[in-house]
Amino acid sequence: MQEPLKIAAYILKKHNRTDIPTELLELKAELEKKFPNTVTVANLISHNPEMLANFLSLANTNLTREKAKIKDAKVAVNLLGLDEIYNLFLSSILSHVLAQDAYEQSILMYGAKAGLAAAELSYWVFDVSRTEAYIAALLQNVGAIYLYREFPNRYPTIIENQKTNPLTAYNKELEQFRTSHVFVTALLGKKWEIDPNIFKALLFHHDSDFAVKTAAKSQIRHLVALTIVSNYIVSVCDDEQYITQELKDYRDLGKQILELPDNAYNAAISAVKKWGESGSLVSASH
Repeated sequence: MQEPLKIAAYILKKHNRTDIPTELLELKAELEKKFPNTVTVANLISHNPEMLANFLSLANTNLTREKAKIKDAKVAVNLLGLDEIYNLFLSSILSHVLAQDAYEQSILMYGAKAGLAAAELSYWVFDVSRTEAYIAALLQNVGAIYLYREFPNRYPTIIENQKTNPLTAYNKELEQFRTSHVFVTALLGKKWEIDPNIFKALLFHHDSDFAVKTAAKSQIRHLVALTIVSNYIVSVCDDEQYITQELKDYRDLGKQILELPDNAYNAAISAVKKWGESGSLVSASH
């Protein structure tokens, strides 16, 4: 694994143009205090009007169970747990600062749709919160942005093929580039100080043996399974996606772990159809 990580680190260093916003660093520092100040938390989220707008847009999708619309940061802090607040703020920032052009935006948009499905499915998973499920699915392909920047002519076909052939096409990526988007994603997750269980899970979302390799880590195993099943749900919701046998087999790897009721899948499909085309989920940065 050393060579793929070294190549991934080189590509990330060469093409990473995004600094971590000060507001996120300050929010993390506040939340790590023994007694975080909720007023300070709300002020940090509200400091940048654009970041606040992105945060509120995401908070008012299916990522919370609140029926009333969340109109400001103070209300969000009062209604949601501080862990959920941080995950929401982090997700909203990542969704709007990483992509530099329309193609990179499409990579994140696919993850955002899968995130909506994963968040809904997490209702039936005891050790994964809605925002944890969302972040995992959102970020699953973020490393592809950096490989695309390194190989703009060759890489799009590689990553697009993984939507219908998530196992064999991923192996071709490894063979062709001697690294893959999952390694870049894991390194980016570490850089942004994302929950280690989330970016560790993303190392396995193209691994058919993930259940065995994560047997001792229930939350990681469930995050991988949620991401896998959510990818299938996005394909079902997308008329342009051809449902291959490999994609069905891939879905079943996740279904076997989660053992979800039928109404869970229907709820996830409904969430993607309702929120998945929202332009507020992802935008390209400038």
